[in-house]
Amino acid sequence: MFRSPHPRELFLLAMALFVSFMPAQAGAQTGAETCSEATGPNNFLADLPAGQLKPLSTSYFLDPTGDIDANSIAAQDFTFAPCQTMFDIRGRDGALWLKFEAANPHAEEQAWAVAFLETIVDEAALYEEVDGALVPVMRDGRIVPPEENENSSLKTAVSFTIDSGAEKAYYIRVSGTYAPSLTPVISSARMLESWSDTFTIISASLLGFCAIMIVFSLILFRRFDVRFYQYYTIYLFGMFCLTSLYDGWFIQSWGITIPIEHVRRVIELTSGLVMLANIQYCRILLTVDPDPRKRHQLVFHVLTGIGLAATIWAVVDPWETGTPLPIVFILCPFVLLFVSGRKALKGMKQAVPVFASLLALSLGLFSSLYFFIFPVDVVATGSAFEAIMMRPITLSYATSTIAEGIFMMFAISSMINAIQEQRNLAVSETVRLRDEVERAKRLGNTELEAIEAPAEGLVEVVSGSGFLDRATQAVIENIDQRGFGAGALASALGITEKTLGRRLKKSQGLAPAAFIRSIRLSYARDLILQRQFDTVAEIANASGFASSSHFAKLYREEFKEPPSKTLKTPAIA
Repeated sequence: MFRSPHPRELFLLAMALFVSFMPAQAGAQTGAETCSEATGPNNFLADLPAGQLKPLSTSYFLDPTGDIDANSIAAQDFTFAPCQTMFDIRGRDGALWLKFEAANPHAEEQAWAVAFLETIVDEAALYEEVDGALVPVMRDGRIVPPEENENSSLKTAVSFTIDSGAEKAYYIRVSGTYAPSLTPVISSARMLESWSDTFTIISASLLGFCAIMIVFSLILFRRFDVRFYQYYTIYLFGMFCLTSLYDGWFIQSWGITIPIEHVRRVIELTSGLVMLANIQYCRILLTVDPDPRKRHQLVFHVLTGIGLAATIWAVVDPWETGTPLPIVFILCPFVLLFVSGRKALKGMKQAVPVFASLLALSLGLFSSLYFFIFPVDVVATGSAFEAIMMRPITLSYATSTIAEGIFMMFAISSMINAIQEQRNLAVSETVRLRDEVERAKRLGNTELEAIEAPAEGLVEVVSGSGFLDRATQAVIENIDQRGFGAGALASALGITEKTLGRRLKKSQGLAPAAFIRSIRLSYARDLILQRQFDTVAEIANASGFASSSHFAKLYREEFKEPPSKTLKTPAIA
C-alpha cells in the first residue's frame, strides 16, 4: 500500500542520488604527475601501478580544412600545450595533429597506447617519425573498417611498441568528434584493456537492461493496455539505439562505419523521440481521472510541442549553429518531476515511483551534462574505474537509465493493478446482475411458493444468493489461472467438492465445471464489449482459456455468435 511521501523524504532521496552521481577527483595520489608539472612533449610510463595511465604531454596543430597530409605536417608550426589541455576540433572538415615524443627507460620493450577520454572519434591515425618521414603505424575510429583496425575495443586508441632505452617521435591525426573537446592520455596496454573492458561492461549492461525491459514490456503490459507498452517501448528502444550509437556498438558488432556528421543527426533525432516518448508515458501514468476536464494535460501538451519543435530544428538545422534540443532534453524530466511530485503529495499511488524514476533520470542527465561541459581534471592513475570517473558521462547515464527503468516499472505495475481491480469489480458486478436476472426468471413461476415458504426457506434463499456471489467472485479473481477448476473453487470457498456440486446444481442447475466455464465466457464477453483487448487470442488468454479456437467454439455455443463478430459491435463506454 503506497502512502504519500513526506517532502523531507523526497529531499533526502534527491540528495542521496545526487551524491551518487557526483564523482570525486579521480586518481588523486601523492606524487602523481599532473599536467602543470609537465615541462615538454616527452612521455614515459613508470613501472608502477599508479602510473599506468596519465595525460599525454604533446604539441598540437589545428588544421581547419583537414587538407594537410602526413608528408607536409612536419613543416607546420606546432604549439606545446599542457597535458590537461582539451582540444576543440568540432566540425566536419577540420583535423587536429598531435606531436609527442616517447621514451622507454625500462629494461625491456614496452607496449603503450594513446587513447581519448571522449567516446566518439571518427579517426585517429598514428604515425612514427623515421629518418624525417612519417610512417603509418595504426588507425582506429568510427570510420575505420574493421579489417583495417587492430583495436577491437570500444575505446578509441592507437598502440605502439618502443624498445628498451629508445626515444621516438610520433604524430597523431584526429578528425571528427562529438564532444566539444578532446583529451588524449597515454596508457599501458594492460591498463587500456582493463579500462576498455570496464567501459564495455557498463555499456553492455545498459543495452542488456533496455533489451530485457523491452521484452518484458511487450509481453506483460500488452495484455492490459496498449498505452503501457506503446510509448514506454519506444522510449526503451530509443535509449537502446542511443547507447549503441554513442558507444560504437554498430561498428564493433556489425562492422558498420558511420561518420560523425551522420551520427550527430541520428543521435539528435533519437534523443528527441526518446524525450517525446518519455513525456507521453508520463502523461498516461499521471492523468488517470475519468473526467477529461480534470486531467490537467496542458503541461504535457506544451512540453510535447516544445520537444517536437526542438527535435525538428536539431535535425534540419542547415547552419549547424547548435540547437536547443539538449536544453529541452534536460529540462523536460525536471518539469515532469515537479508534476509527479505534486501528484504524489496528493496521494496518487503510481506518482510515487514515477517521481523516483524521474528523479533518477533528472540527476543522471544533469550529471552527464555537467561533466560534458566541465570535465574533471586528468591525473595519473592505475585504476580503470578512476579512468572511467574522469569522464563519468557513460556511468551516470547508464546508472540513471537503469534506476529510472526500475522505478517506472513499479509505476506501471501499480497502475495496472489498480486498473485490473476496477475491471474485475466491473465485470463481477455485470455477472452478478446477469445472474440476478436469470434467477428472477427462473423463480417467476414459483413466486407464490417462495412467499409462502417458512422462515428457514427464506434464510436458505438468502444464503444461496451470497454463496453464488462468493463463488462468482472467486472465479473472477482467478480468471487467468487456466488450472482453476472445481477443486480450486471448492477450496477457495472452504467447502468440499461434493458440497460445491450440490449447491451449484440446486441454485444454478450447473455442474462446477460448467459454472466456471460460464463465468469465464461472461467475463470474456464483457472484455470484448468494453474493448479491453483487440484480438480473440488476447481475450481467450485473459479469460483463462488455453486454446483460442476452443474458446471461440464455446463462445459461439453460449452467445450464438463468434467472438470476432462481437468485436465488431460498438464498444460499451
